[in-house]
Amino acid sequence: MLTSTEISFLWTTYIQDSLAVCLLKHFKLTRQDQDLDPCIEYGLEASNEHLMKLRIIFEKERFPVPIGFKEEDDLYSNAPRLFPDMYMFRLLEHMARAGLTNYAMARSTTYRKDIRKLANDCLTHSANLYDLVIDASENKGILVRSPSMAYPEKNEFVQKAKLFTDGFLDEDRPLLSVEISHLGTNIEASYTVATTLLGYAQVAKDHKLSQLFARGYEIAKKHAEIFSSILRKETVHSPADWDSSITSTTIPGLSDKLMTNHIASMISIGLSNYGTAVGASLRKDLVIHYGRLSLELGKYTEDLAEKMIKHGWMEKPPQIINREELINKD
Repeated sequence: MLTSTEISFLWTTYIQDSLAVCLLKHFKLTRQDQDLDPCIEYGLEASNEHLMKLRIIFEKERFPVPIGFKEEDDLYSNAPRLFPDMYMFRLLEHMARAGLTNYAMARSTTYRKDIRKLANDCLTHSANLYDLVIDASENKGILVRSPSMAYPEKNEFVQKAKLFTDGFLDEDRPLLSVEISHLGTNIEASYTVATTLLGYAQVAKDHKLSQLFARGYEIAKKHAEIFSSILRKETVHSPADWDSSITSTTIPGLSDKLMTNHIASMISIGLSNYGTAVGASLRKDLVIHYGRLSLELGKYTEDLAEKMIKHGWMEKPPQIINREELINKD
């Protein structure tokens, strides 16, 4: 039988790939730059292949196939262009990076041979998509690189006796390369989420959902600005946003259900990124920032979840049997 880890991997991958198919087809219908086509087509091919293999496994195991997202329900083919091509490149990079992280975890925590093979295939597809997007962005001169820094001139050790007295943990200490790396990555991710939220707020059919997206946009922009201000203090450049390139359309290309789930997924990735950054950051101010901003994202995720539950948009993940409920059934 499948383990809980394998069930989680299979179920989550099905949900995310069915969402990705609709999103990528929307990009295919609205893109202007033909250089996006190889990236979009590869992403579609990979996601459809995953879905096919997942259905086979679910049917073999007599496991209910998740509902996920469907083109006939969640993709509006006649919708006009909303996002600029630059955003599409950035979101494809964001998706590939998330796939690399999630599938690497699945590859190292699954046991059955066929599931390990699928996780490895998914990991390879994410790596290939990442390379396609990075190469295309670099060729076009639009690649947003991580902040740069001068090379060290010599090897040094932190003196244990001075660890707490020389300011190594304090915010006055110059940033470490790993801290700059996480700040840069989280700035890029925050701007990507912010642009997504702004676009979705503009086209959402549900007015209250539009307001919820708008609130999330302000949160994401604030997080990006906090991280950017830390780099500016160190005279390190930070990535810029591209919100102004969103078109003026108010006609959605995707369903409210899909847009809400997409945002929830992006926020979940952001929370994971913040947790990883906490573990790699040694300055106290950075740890405090990541901690309080994680709480803010957590509260926003709760509000998204309430909205999804209210409208029947949140598909329940597989869970263990509630023995207490069975015992006290009367």
